[in-house]
Amino acid sequence: MYGCTSFLQGDELGLQNAWTAVTYGFVVRDVLVFAYGLAFGSFLTVVGDRIPQGLSLIHPPSHCSACGRRLHAWELIPVFSWLALRGRCHTCKSRIPLRYPILELATGVLWVVTLHQVPIWPARLAWFAFWLVLLAATATDLSTMRIPNLLSLPGAVGVYGLFVLTHTRTWTHSLWGAGVGFGLLFLIHLLSKGRMGLGDAKLYLAIGAALGPWMSLESFVLASFFGTLIGLPLRWSGRIGAGQAIPFVPFITLGVVTTFLWGQPLWQLYLQWTVYRAV
Repeated sequence: MYGCTSFLQGDELGLQNAWTAVTYGFVVRDVLVFAYGLAFGSFLTVVGDRIPQGLSLIHPPSHCSACGRRLHAWELIPVFSWLALRGRCHTCKSRIPLRYPILELATGVLWVVTLHQVPIWPARLAWFAFWLVLLAATATDLSTMRIPNLLSLPGAVGVYGLFVLTHTRTWTHSLWGAGVGFGLLFLIHLLSKGRMGLGDAKLYLAIGAALGPWMSLESFVLASFFGTLIGLPLRWSGRIGAGQAIPFVPFITLGVVTTFLWGQPLWQLYLQWTVYRAV
């Protein structure tokens, strides 16, 4: 009896130790992925500043855009350096844009979320790359209200190739998604007489390749909803003038992320409220 009890206690202790080890492993994995996401997000801030200007991503090294001073290593730690510097250059005290830490955090968070939403590593890597393309476009749109062809077109080819090669999407589904996404925004570009930028349409080549046709449409509907929800109060408060253009890619990003996380439930909810009720 005592031997049996001792055996059971030892078995329970072994299970607890195994569970602790597994939990610790998952935590370490998440922290590492988050850290890598922060690092890549920091690189995206460089992409957002330099690619629209046709500058090299390597030379010159990271420096203050106001005073030109080369940054020290401790000033390049994602998020934490911005917080330590209180959002200002250590030398000239000029403001460091808030979009820098936001993009860094967004990349890290999206990579960790993808880790838990997508079950296999090849597909995770494809999504990681897609988030980089989407957030790089967000960075360029926020800094210059442009999405350079140098980013959108190679990004679309890369995303399509990765999603097909990793079997995340079939080549037909991904191709249809790219065509539908681009076609919809190109049509809006024509009907709006250029008010909807053609760069947004080119970006939807990559978005469509990742999401597929139906989810691409859903992401754009959500992007328009977020744009209206945020843009109207800004206009009513006078912070945005009448007819003043604002970057739309951040809203596209919100729409894509929402679709990635809750696209299917939202689509089913929409069908229940409309089609099923009509029938």
